[in-house]
Amino acid sequence: MQAGRLRHLITIQNFTTTRDSSGQPVEEWVDGADTRAEVKGISGRELVAAGAETAEATIRVWMRYRHDVSAASRIKVMTGPFKGNTLNVVGPPIPDAKGVLLEVLCKLGVEK
Repeated sequence: MQAGRLRHLITIQNFTTTRDSSGQPVEEWVDGADTRAEVKGISGRELVAAGAETAEATIRVWMRYRHDVSAASRIKVMTGPFKGNTLNVVGPPIPDAKGVLLEVLCKLGVEK
């Protein structure tokens, strides 16, 4: 992949649980590293669930290989056509044959 294709800026978020001063658990999404990626829509669909119409899109994200991305992560898109959206990772990230790039499949419009 040419570096020019990695033109979108994204932020990787991971879910963490910490304790506050009174010892109560605090669960939140924590921003990780900002990185460059290619964010591209693959497909979209509309469906009716529990009497409500919803829409979802499948998004493919290519980035340089990283260890901090997992199926429990999510990706905040900072630039490009999906700017301002948060993508939910739907499966384990898949490295390419050389271990240089990482393919991450995400959903937009549905909550985990």
